[in-house]
Parts: sequence; structure tokens; C-alpha cells
Amino acid sequence: MSVYINETYNAPVFHALLKDLDGKELAVGSASIHLQEPGEDEEGYIEFTSEFVPLYPLGTNLEIYRLYGRREVHRFSGQVYLSDTNLIRLIKVQDEPLPSALDVCCADVAFPATVTVPSDEVVTVGFFRKKKAKAPDVFPATMTAMTQSQVEVLIESGQEFPEAKKMILTVSEPPLFQNVVISVRKAFTYGERTSCLCAIESESDAAYTKRMQYLKEHQQSHPCVFSV
Repeated sequence: MSVYINETYNAPVFHALLKDLDGKELAVGSASIHLQEPGEDEEGYIEFTSEFVPLYPLGTNLEIYRLYGRREVHRFSGQVYLSDTNLIRLIKVQDEPLPSALDVCCADVAFPATVTVPSDEVVTVGFFRKKKAKAPDVFPATMTAMTQSQVEVLIESGQEFPEAKKMILTVSEPPLFQNVVISVRKAFTYGERTSCLCAIESESDAAYTKRMQYLKEHQQSHPCVFSV
């Protein structure tokens, strides 16, 4: 199960952009989703907050976009129910994931892997005391999730891996990664294991095509949040 990727996308409070129906950007802030609970009369709504939000009459149609980095990945359209200087609430909400969300959608997997971690240490060897880089560490691992540009790997090591640390990932069966360079974005160590969210730095065109085919067949799409 994905530790980071789905959690990031499905967070109830998220970075967001407010727009009018002409696509004009009105404010950048955060949004939160409030779904109708069983037995409640109040319908679901979405709220947008920012340091300053333009005031709009009740019933005005506006849109809120979930942001993932700089990309708009989910659109929420609704009518203004509450408008204040730092908050807008939309009701009668309809929403849809956008094509750019594919980069966030993941395939949860459990593929045996190996992670090779180059060492920054220099050791002295031989009679002439020559210095050379210490041999890299090779750890057994499991690839637990994959998107178009990221992977999650569970490494059998309690070692802490700093952000931007480069590693080499190999997944032989299915043959999706062969000595592919990845770099750490987030890492969480617990006991003798470390879960790392990593960016895919480079891979051959053939490997990329094969991986995209796998994702096309197995990638989990994000459904609409509000009932149509």
C-alpha cells in the first residue's frame, strides 16, 4: 500500500487555486472538502481560504482546483453559498479529476527489488595507501507503488536517507527497472526498514515505454469526490 502518494492526493485539506468560469485566477490558498454525512440534511460543500478572497454574490458559479505541485489535478465547480474576505464556500459541487492527475495516480504493487546506495566515504587501500570511494551498499527492498514519475520503495535498512540522495533501483520481475537512478524526496525510517518516496531521474526510452504500458493497465484512477 502506498505510504505517500495516495495520501498526498487524498488529503482532506490541500493546496488550491480559485478561478472564475473564464479561467481567471482569483486567489491561491487552501481548500477543504466536507461531504454530506448519512442522516444529515446539509449537503456537501467545499471551502476555499486565503489571506484575501474577492467577494462574490450568492449563487455565483466558481471553480476550485486542487494543486499537486504546480499542476492542476482536480476541478471542483459549484455555487457560492458563503463569501467573506478570506473564505468562500461552494455548494452544489460537481468535480472531475483532470488528465494531469495521471501523474499522481499510482499502481500499488509489491515487487521484490534491490537498491544500491553509492557511498560518499573514501577509504584507503593497498600497500601504497591509495584512496578510493567506498563500495556502495546494496539492500534488498520492495517497490510498493509507482506513478509516471515517482516510485515508493521499502528498503530493508534502518539507515536514514537524506532528501536528494541518489540511488539505483532494480526490479527484475516484472522487468520494469534495470539500474535506474532515483532520488529521495521523502523518507520515513521505522525499526530496520525505511520507506522512501523517490523521483525517477533517468531511464531508457524502451524501459519508459514498457513501464507506461504497465501503468496503463494497472494505474488506479481517482474517482469523483461528490456524487453526480
